[in-house]
Amino acid sequence: MNRNKVIWGSALVLFGIAWIVCIVFHINVLFEGWWTMFIIIPSICGLLGNKDKTGPAIGLGVGVLLLLAEQNVIDWDMFWKIGLAVLVIALGLGMMFGSRITSKRREEDNASPLEILNRDGKNIRVVNASFGEQNLSLGGEIFEGADVTASFASVHLDLRGATINEDVEMKVDCKFAGLVIYAPNDLLVKVTADSTFGGVDDKRRIILSNQTRTLYISGSCVFSGIEIK
Repeated sequence: MNRNKVIWGSALVLFGIAWIVCIVFHINVLFEGWWTMFIIIPSICGLLGNKDKTGPAIGLGVGVLLLLAEQNVIDWDMFWKIGLAVLVIALGLGMMFGSRITSKRREEDNASPLEILNRDGKNIRVVNASFGEQNLSLGGEIFEGADVTASFASVHLDLRGATINEDVEMKVDCKFAGLVIYAPNDLLVKVTADSTFGGVDDKRRIILSNQTRTLYISGSCVFSGIEIK
């Protein structure tokens, strides 16, 4: 079972119980700044599960600072000053270690196989990314569809060298994320995904007229962008 889903599910269950207690007994069991947990919890998940710790560490730092400000431990003027200092530190660490970490992560991501889900007799590739970057290539493999879930992350999925024998569907669930799909020029792309403060853009310069197969992109795109290249 996905560890991030377990942690998120447990957090939502506890929040729901606390909400019911507030309604039934007319007491407030929610502390000031409880909403910052929706920043802190996924950041902790990212620290535990991601190879790149920079993004989750920044998220955790911002979440903790917001919680301290809501608890009046620090004032908002100090929050912005400390937040700026944290950003400067993160930029410095990224300059020192970022390229090496990114290069190593790309090699590992490209070498490691994706999880496969069998649906309606098709092998569906499963991509889960949070607080990080994934660069995936399916060159030389048969592509029959994919489920892509990304939050606070960047995903690059290369289909140009894949074998696509028929129409395929890609279900996406993107929140504060970027998804780049490298598609062959003879593949027609149709989008039915719901976009909220986001969008889908086909940036291929050359699109061949003899398109016999179609990639259908469905799902949701919230504060996110999808590019086809």
